[in-house]
Amino acid sequence: MPRGQIAEARLVAGGDDEPVNYRGSYRHLLRNSKAAMLAAIEIYNKPRFDYREECCVILLLNAWELALKALLSKKAKSIFYPKKRKEPYRTLSWRDALKAAEPLFPRDLSSLPVRRNLELLATYRDNSVHFYNARNFGTVLYALAQTSIVNFKDLLRLAFQVDLGAEITWQLLPLGLHAPVDPIEYISGATAGGKKPSAAIRQFILELKSAAQELEDAGADTGRLLTVFSVKLESTKKIQNADVVVGVTSPTAPGPLAVVKAVDPNISHPLRQTEVLERIPTIDGRSLVRIPPGTQNGQTFRLRGRGMPSLRDAEMRGDQYVEVNVIVPRIADERSKEILRELAKLNPENPRKDLY
Repeated sequence: MPRGQIAEARLVAGGDDEPVNYRGSYRHLLRNSKAAMLAAIEIYNKPRFDYREECCVILLLNAWELALKALLSKKAKSIFYPKKRKEPYRTLSWRDALKAAEPLFPRDLSSLPVRRNLELLATYRDNSVHFYNARNFGTVLYALAQTSIVNFKDLLRLAFQVDLGAEITWQLLPLGLHAPVDPIEYISGATAGGKKPSAAIRQFILELKSAAQELEDAGADTGRLLTVFSVKLESTKKIQNADVVVGVTSPTAPGPLAVVKAVDPNISHPLRQTEVLERIPTIDGRSLVRIPPGTQNGQTFRLRGRGMPSLRDAEMRGDQYVEVNVIVPRIADERSKEILRELAKLNPENPRKDLY
């Protein structure tokens, strides 16, 4: 067959010859792959959905199988097994599709941890009946499934330039009647003292540890195998009043990302009319500031080098500005009123002259 020509076979059905495209349509495969993944996420987030975890894992593996076949199809590779005489056509299983697609993986996404993650999910799918009585085992499954979803999202972004995040609201609110169990604590408890776990649980934990060790020995990213996702509700006041908010990015990103909240050190400092010396609070303590006679309400004074330190150079300091707020005493007695009238005669200024 000439190179570049689409591979075709003849399928005889009812006497009619129908061409079979061994590559399939990668766009249809990709569309159905996305639909399967979104269905897995939606089903998992239904708390009263019976058989929820099993359905989620089945759809996760189906989504991956379709995505891997879409990758093969896009690269003009067959998604079928070789045709056997008098037997129907068969497409690749997810394991064989992954094996064929591994050389086609994007450079920034290692196939080894993805494969080990999917193998662990497949182990659960094929043996789920043995985990029915395993209390809190779902927390391990959640960590594996969530990691698989992140891997899937990255594959679509890197290989197909498709943003799965644009099609779903990722800010889901995990509420429940019981506090969530930490996966690491569960794994440790399953291998430590206390109630002896079932043989299925022990075998699964051993397989998980073996996979983690394999990735570490290969220098692969273990975060692609299983990641602990911690979700915590925080008061918005704590975040709004924080001076610095820091987010840690992945090792390949140029992070970490630091968002510094601008804290205004400027203060409104109340003074009595007769005060000309006052100790003003600054960032480093109290400082002696001379307020000259005739200072008006709202007038500002600059304290050089007493402001916030520079983020780029710790030895550099900004300036602090002090705003004067003159407090007028409440006049109640006749003597004070007389003094104010005399003061007005000595200083006959019209404060509203600039308004007309």
